[in-house]
Amino acid sequence: MLTYPTRLAVLTTAVAAAVLLLYAATRRVDDATAVAPIPRSWGFVSSGGERIYYETAGRGDAVVLCHGAGGNHVVWYQQVPVLARSFRVITWDQRGFGRSSNESESGGPSVAVADLRRVLDHLGVDRAHVIGQSMGGWTALGFAVADPQRVRSLVLADTTGGISTPAIEAAIDAYIAAAVDAPPPEDLPLGHHPGLDDGFIRRDPARAFLYQELASLREPVFVGGQVQKNTAYPREAIGGFRFPILFIVGSRDRIFPPKLIRQAAALAPNARVIEIAGAGHSPYFEKPESWNAAVLAFLGDAGEP
Repeated sequence: MLTYPTRLAVLTTAVAAAVLLLYAATRRVDDATAVAPIPRSWGFVSSGGERIYYETAGRGDAVVLCHGAGGNHVVWYQQVPVLARSFRVITWDQRGFGRSSNESESGGPSVAVADLRRVLDHLGVDRAHVIGQSMGGWTALGFAVADPQRVRSLVLADTTGGISTPAIEAAIDAYIAAAVDAPPPEDLPLGHHPGLDDGFIRRDPARAFLYQELASLREPVFVGGQVQKNTAYPREAIGGFRFPILFIVGSRDRIFPPKLIRQAAALAPNARVIEIAGAGHSPYFEKPESWNAAVLAFLGDAGEP
């Protein structure tokens, strides 16, 4: 008969063997179901004498992300790994942001649209799902107005994007007037930025600081605000869109409140509005899971025949 120490040793050995077998089986399952590495590329294109930086990730239908005045291609770090599982994701820096030059000190929606066209032409993209955040909404909508046949769907995130009504114009005027007397974002306290909700700043000071730092990665010369306000796209062009449109907005957005977004959406055909509860002007950054899920569902519907 085995003694207690011997029985304990045998039992311990058996348990260890079972754990090793289970681990090996799990590894085999993991290896068999592992996701293939997602391909990436990057580069520069020449547009109007400037060097415009881009990155791509993934395969499939193209999704191009146009950042706002508080961002650059890096600010989409919570979207690219998710969207790239199903799409070819293209991020890029508008002139004077991130790694793109702006030696000519030019900018504005018309210039950004021309730069986006060059990026897509260079990458051989005939049609794309186009997403614009805040300032990037003017680029996204401007591209759709100029080349509607190249747009599979349009997402306008926390932006009216150049759709104008008296109420929208008055709200933009009020924001610009307030911004004149406000300190620049780089002079605000640690982690503070007008593109973020105060609650997010308190809950997640590290990511709020990251946002603040990303927003500083641009050239001193920045053409925005007033130029965006002065660019309104023709209602008849917008009314003729045949592709689906999604407006997505944070419920606490102080720059483009949901009320204004719904006014803009009412002038666009095939448009729907999704409100991200508890988020400010940058729900893609503050609540990426909710934002990503909403956009993925929309892209899935938009991709159906």
